Amino acid sequence: MEFVVLDTETTGFDVNRGARLLEVAGVRIRDWRIVEEDFFDSLIDPGCIVPITITGLTGISNLTVKGMPPVEKVLRDFFRFVEDSILVIHNAPFDLSFLNHFGERCGLGRLSNTYIDTIEMSRSLFRRSRNNLDILLARLGIVADSRHRALGDAMATARAFLAMSEKMGKESVTRFVRK
Repeated sequence: MEFVVLDTETTGFDVNRGARLLEVAGVRIRDWRIVEEDFFDSLIDPGCIVPITITGLTGISNLTVKGMPPVEKVLRDFFRFVEDSILVIHNAPFDLSFLNHFGERCGLGRLSNTYIDTIEMSRSLFRRSRNNLDILLARLGIVADSRHRALGDAMATARAFLAMSEKMGKESVTRFVRK
């Protein structure tokens, strides 16, 4: 099985209220191993001011995104990168809402890939109500680098996905696949 673990950074929390993509990253997993040299990571010029609260959270500022490619180019390349892989996402509705909204807006369409939401896996495995990425990583004993940047979070999610898959049994992962 081949997976692409993805994450986004955005200018806000609701695409329907004008928030835009700032960064997109993906990490490939093949044969239950992270393929460290096969990843996608790109900043995006959002075409708007980056809110100071987002800069405080991510470190991404107006200066950071100045001169970066527009969303159309980044998503075209990213959609090619994921191809028909199964996507793995922590809080899939959030990231997919941005990727699909801007994919449609750019004429690329929506991602049609099946996906696994690691929040669902975490709820099933740990039976806890709080399952944000920091809590999940702590439960699994995973120390993450570069939190709140897309590539760092994608890599952390990949490590969490593999650890949970090992605990649950790799064959059971298919029950979390969604369309």
